[in-house]
Amino acid sequence: MKNNNQDEIEKIRTSKKNDPEVNLYILLDQTDGIVTSAVELEIKHLKMTQPQIRVLTMLSRQDKPATLEELANWTLKEFNSVSTLINRMEKKGLVKKTKINGDLKTYISLTEKGSELYHKQVTERSIHLIFDKLSSQEKKQLDSILRKVRDTTRDLLGLDYRPPFLP
Repeated sequence: MKNNNQDEIEKIRTSKKNDPEVNLYILLDQTDGIVTSAVELEIKHLKMTQPQIRVLTMLSRQDKPATLEELANWTLKEFNSVSTLINRMEKKGLVKKTKINGDLKTYISLTEKGSELYHKQVTERSIHLIFDKLSSQEKKQLDSILRKVRDTTRDLLGLDYRPPFLP
C-alpha cells in the first residue's frame, strides 16, 4: 500500500516539478525577492522601509493628493496597515493628511521634507543597475507581460470589482 502511495506522490512531484506555470511563479518569486533585497540595501541608510518608499513613489507621481483607499489599492495592503504607515510617515514629517469639506475621505500628499527626501536621496540606482541589462525591446516585453500577469491576478481576486450601485 505504501508503495502505491509513494508511486502516486512521485508522479505528482514530477508533474509539479515540470509544470511551466509553477516554474514561472518560482522564478518571479525569486526575482521579486532578490530585487527587493537590492532596493532595501540601497535605502537602508535612509532609515526608511520599502513600504514608506512605495508611498513616497506613488505620491511623487501623482498630480493630486491620494486617498488612503488609493494607497491601499496601489500597495495591495489592508486599509488599516496603510493608515498606520501613513501615521508614522506623518510623524516623521514626510506626508500630510487633509480633509476636504463635505468629503469623508482623507487625502495624503507629500510634504516638502518628503518630496526632498524622495527626489534627492532615493536614487533608485539599484533598479537602474538591474534593468539596464535589458534592451529597450526586452523592457517593453517585460512591462507588457508583467502588466498582463498583474491585471489577470487582480481580476481573479476581484480587486477591481465595483458593484454597479456604487458611485
